[in-house]
Amino acid sequence: MNLLVSTSTFSFFTLISRILGYARDILIAVFLGTSLLADVFFVAFRLPNTFRRLFAEGTFNAAFIPSYAGELAKNKKQADYFAKNVFNLLFIILLIIILLAEIFILQLVYLIALGFYIDAGQFLFAIQLSRITFPFLFFVTLASFFSALLNSYL
Repeated sequence: MNLLVSTSTFSFFTLISRILGYARDILIAVFLGTSLLADVFFVAFRLPNTFRRLFAEGTFNAAFIPSYAGELAKNKKQADYFAKNVFNLLFIILLIIILLAEIFILQLVYLIALGFYIDAGQFLFAIQLSRITFPFLFFVTLASFFSALLNSYL
């Protein structure tokens, strides 16, 4: 019975997430349309979202949660030490990646949106928005780290 409740709860919130995602896409289409702004918006979010999938939701959580849960089962102090070390390492790696991305944002945008190079205004606007959106990766990854810690206690 517990499996049925858990599955239905998870399914319900997944459905709500999909509906809200659809509403978001509709609002983006209404306000941005298929214009220069929409293209720049999607390019500016593509870079941090690519890294977010790697650091925040994908490989990192798949590796961290079992490791931390294993340490937690052995010794809470050792698990806390492990989590602090991982946090420090993650913090430093993220800072380096974000600093490098901010420095080389021109080349990154060029690689992601080659067609923008033709229109200098669009290219510069994409660079400016990408510089604003890239630090999002830092905060979402750290939030994911703390979420992984909480998931380890379930």
